Order: sequence, then C-alpha cells, then structure tokens
Amino acid sequence: MGESLVPAGLSRDEIVKHWLLNLAINCPIYLPLLFPSLRLDALNVKAIPHCPAADYARGLFDLFGSGMITFSSELPEDDATSHAGISRVLDRFLALPENHKHGRSTGQPPTMRASFALTPLGGETWAKIAEPDWSSLLVESSDFDDADIYSNNRDLLMAYMGWYAEINEARILAETVQWETHKDSEILYWKRLPLVHHVYCRLEVKAPSAAPDWVRGWYFSATSWYRKPWELSGWPSD
Repeated sequence: MGESLVPAGLSRDEIVKHWLLNLAINCPIYLPLLFPSLRLDALNVKAIPHCPAADYARGLFDLFGSGMITFSSELPEDDATSHAGISRVLDRFLALPENHKHGRSTGQPPTMRASFALTPLGGETWAKIAEPDWSSLLVESSDFDDADIYSNNRDLLMAYMGWYAEINEARILAETVQWETHKDSEILYWKRLPLVHHVYCRLEVKAPSAAPDWVRGWYFSATSWYRKPWELSGWPSD
C-alpha cells in the first residue's frame, strides 16, 4: 500500500469513531448489533477493550454531527435527521436491558429497526486511516443460486472465479457467466471507482471440498484490502 499515512497514534475517541466507521464500510449497520451489547458473531470484528455501550453511542452521535454517517429508522415517531432525534434514538437503545433478545431485523418491532450508514465524507475519513487498496477489493452478493461479483482488478476477479469451487460450497456454471465493465461505477454503496468489472453467473451447490490450505491462504491474502482498526497504533490493550 506504499508509505503509511496513518497517524503515529490515535486517541481512544478517534479509535472508537474509526471502529464505528469501519463497521459500515460494506453495508449499513443495524443498531441492535451494537446495543445493549455487541454481537461480535454478526459484526465479525474485534471489540474495543473496556469500551462501554455509552462510548459507542457517543461516537455515533459525534459522527452524525460531523456529517460522516446518516441514520434511518422504521419507527414513524423517530426523527433521524436532527441531533435531538438521534439523541432520543440512541438513548432508547442504551436503555435496553442486558437480557434483551436479539432477532432478525424483520422480526423486531419498529422501535428496534434502526441503522446507520456511511456518507461519502465518512468513507473518505475512514479511508485516510484504513489506507484501502482498491485493487484488492472483491465484492460478492450470492444466494447460492446466483452471484454478482465486482472488482476493479480484472486479474483478481479472474483468479477468484477460477478457484471459486475450492473457496466456496458452490461452483460457477461457466455457460451462464456474463461480464460487464463500467466506468465511474459504484463498488461500495458510498464509493465509486473509475473502472469496475462486474460478473453475473449462476451457481450449482456442491459439497465442501478438501481444498489445500494454500488456496484459502491465497484468497485471504489477495482480498485483504485495508488496515483493520485493531492493527493501528493506539489500539487499547486488553
């Protein structure tokens, strides 16, 4: 990625805000994944050591005030566009009991169906610290019947498709592959790139294969495209 531009050390407040931005780089984040306690299994991140829910709420409020995130809510009474409205939403989640039962977003009452998402400014702010390598970004949407795969790196996309059956529990039906190349196109919901390759294909589910470890090692290395928050100087110790 070249010479690092990451500051020598981030304050705890900066770490919390960056961590929150990092959560939402791929998709908006459902607030019940954060409150009353973190759902690390779903978030797929490392928790900030000794960070209470109130700190996450304060970070979200500050990010909203800086124009780096937006909120949405399915509760008609919620005002997701003002500071006062966001404060009330966050207070509601902070008041949840520790034994609150999580569920799928569609199965929760409207009071729980709220989320936050990055703005382009939030994405740019995240990128200044995370130093993304866009040529290593591979985005896939799949339901095991169809797959849409995106990258600005043609060679990475081709290699991934070639090893798809070894990496996934499905194989690409080659005769169904449709390849398109788009200029100035969205790669993430907040980010556009000058060139994006898009492959659509049909899939056939298969039994998991005994792929050699080096295949998965290559995949994880080739698609590691940004610096994780817990890899930064200033990350709190346990």
